[in-house]
Amino acid sequence: MSLHYDVIVIGAGPAGLSSAALLGDLGLKVLVLDEQEKVGGQIYRNIQGADEGQLEFFGADYREGLQLADNFTKAPVTYENHAQVWQVEPEGWVSYSRNGESKRVRANYILAATGAMERPMPIPGWTLPGVMGAGAVNNLAKEAGLTPEGRVILAGSGPLLLLEASLLVKKGVEIAAILETGPMVPPAGDFPKIAPRLPKALLRWDFLFKGVGMLMDIKKSKAPHYKGVTRIQARGKDQLEHVSAMSGDKELVYPADMLLLHFGVVPNTHIYRQMGCKMVWEKEQRYWYPACDKWGRTNFERVFAAGDGTRVQGGLAARYEGQLAALEIASCLGMITRDERDGLAAPIHKALSHDGLPRPFVDSLYAPKSQDFLFDDDTLLCRCENVTVGEVRKMVAEGVRDVNEVKAITRCGMGPCQGRMCGPALAEIVGAELSLSPDKVGQLNIRPPVKLVSMAEIAAMDLGEGGTAAGNWLLKK
Repeated sequence: MSLHYDVIVIGAGPAGLSSAALLGDLGLKVLVLDEQEKVGGQIYRNIQGADEGQLEFFGADYREGLQLADNFTKAPVTYENHAQVWQVEPEGWVSYSRNGESKRVRANYILAATGAMERPMPIPGWTLPGVMGAGAVNNLAKEAGLTPEGRVILAGSGPLLLLEASLLVKKGVEIAAILETGPMVPPAGDFPKIAPRLPKALLRWDFLFKGVGMLMDIKKSKAPHYKGVTRIQARGKDQLEHVSAMSGDKELVYPADMLLLHFGVVPNTHIYRQMGCKMVWEKEQRYWYPACDKWGRTNFERVFAAGDGTRVQGGLAARYEGQLAALEIASCLGMITRDERDGLAAPIHKALSHDGLPRPFVDSLYAPKSQDFLFDDDTLLCRCENVTVGEVRKMVAEGVRDVNEVKAITRCGMGPCQGRMCGPALAEIVGAELSLSPDKVGQLNIRPPVKLVSMAEIAAMDLGEGGTAAGNWLLKK
C-alpha cells in the first residue's frame, strides 16, 4: 500500500464523496477513509443498498444521494471503509485503524469531511434502555429497515425532529406524543431578527412546502403535540416506562416504550480541534466550527474542511462545499489553472447560495435558548465517567472556571467519547454558573488518539522509511 497521496479525504458522506470523485476524475491520487461499512454518511446511509421502496419512502432528497454514491464508486480513488482516523497532523500525516491494524499515511492535502451529530442533551433518565436519538432510529431504518414498536414519544426541537415524526407516522408507528421545547409563537424579542430573514426563505417555496407537508402528516395522526414544554424526563426502573414534561403549569405524563430525543445538530469537530484548527463560536446555534475561507481552507495550508463538520447546512450544501474544496486543491496541485477553477466554481457558488436561502430563517426559528439547558443536579452528564451535573456545579462553586479544569478534577469528558456526549452541555453548565456565554469557558482539549486504539496496535505501525521508530514518534507526541 502506498504511504503518500495527493489528497486524503476523511469521511464518505456528501462532502467527502463529491470532493473525492472530482479529485479522482481530475487525475489526482486520492485516499478516502470512512469508519462506516458503506458510503453515504448519515444523510445518505445505505443509499446504494436501498431498494425502490426505501428510495420512495425517504424521498427525493435521499434519492439524490444515489447518483453521488455511484459517481464516487466509478471514480479512480482508493477507498477504505471501517477506517477510524485517530490522529491528523497539519503537516499532512493521517493515522488510522482498520481491521486491528494502524497505519500512518501522508498527503499533500487533507480534506476533513466529518459531518455533524445530534446535539447531546442530558435529561433525567436519558441512559435508560428505550431512550435513543431520533437520528439513530432514522439510521437504523435506512440501514436495516427497522421500525420502532410500541408507544413512541418524540421530544426536543428542530426540523429533523418533525421529519422523523412524519416518517414514523407514515410507517404507522403509534406516536404517543410529540413534546417540542420551542414555543408555539417565537418571543416578541426574536421577531426583529426573524422577520428580515423571511423574504429570502420564501424564494425557496419548495423547501418551505416540505415543512408544511411534515406538519400536515403529524396533524393527521392526531398525536398530542405540545410546544414550549420544559423539564422532559424519562422515567422507569430498569427500562423506560413513561415520559413526563411540563407544559406551562400542567404536568404531562405519558406511558412509553421508546423516547426519541433530538435537540438540533452540531458539527463533529474533534478532528479539527485535535489538529489545532482555529475555531469560531456560532452564537445563535451555540456551537463551535472550524474557521474556513470560501474554498474550505482552514488556518493550516494543507488542511481543508467541507460539509456539516464546518457549519450545519444540509446534504446538498455539503456536496457543493466538497466540490469547491476539490477545485481549490486541484488548482494548488497544478491540475487546473486558477481561471479554470473560477469558471468551474462560479455555478457551484451560485447553487450553494440558492440552497442556503431558507437556512437563516429556519435556524432562527429553532435556535436553542439558554433556558433549554436547565439541568437537574442529579442528572448524569458524563456517561463514560459517571459524572453528574451537580458534581460539575460543585466544582464551579469551589472556584473552577474552565471546562478543562472540570475535566481534570472530575474526569468529565475524559472517557472513550472524549466529550462528544457531554462536552456541549458541560460548557453550558459552567457558563450558566458563571453567568458567561459557553464560549467563554473554553473547549475540551482533544488529544490523540481521537478514537479507541490499543498501544500494541500503535507500536506495530509501519511508519515507512525510517522503519521502527514508532516509540520515538510516540514520545514526541
